[in-house]
Amino acid sequence: MRVLKNEEGMSLIEVITAVFLFAIFITAFMTTQGNNITTSIRFKDELALKDIAEIQMQELILNPPEDFRPSAGKVNISTSTPKFEKIDDYPDYQVAIQLFKVTIPEFEKITGQSEEENNPDEDQSMQKRIYDNFKKNMEQLVWQVLITVKHVPSEQTYDLSTWLYNQNGRLQFDIQ
Repeated sequence: MRVLKNEEGMSLIEVITAVFLFAIFITAFMTTQGNNITTSIRFKDELALKDIAEIQMQELILNPPEDFRPSAGKVNISTSTPKFEKIDDYPDYQVAIQLFKVTIPEFEKITGQSEEENNPDEDQSMQKRIYDNFKKNMEQLVWQVLITVKHVPSEQTYDLSTWLYNQNGRLQFDIQ
């Protein structure tokens, strides 16, 4: 009984237990703080990418470059990987602007008929003429623009896409 009531040896175990519990707590706390700081830095970079992309998009919509204007007749249609260019106000960021022409499938592909099938149905013929007019107008009036902003040090990218409309375009509808 004397050995069990002797509390002099328990203080060392209590100190070791307290230090062990403190070490676990401080390790968890420091890991959580480190992750929060890393996430905050990443989120700050993502916000900067988003803001730059929105600024570039608004500038493009308000003042499109001459070669991107649908009314100019020449449109640089992107088919390959984007070409990044430096941004004057943001030295650590680059931007790539791509323009894609809207492509509407052929009427025969939508209806499932081949061109060789000559269907004398007047309704089908009228639908094809209306569809062809729709296709011609949409391909001249609507493009999709994709802006990609890249943070050079981290190689992180952000994409922003919208439709670009030809404000000077004219809708032509000829059914004969």
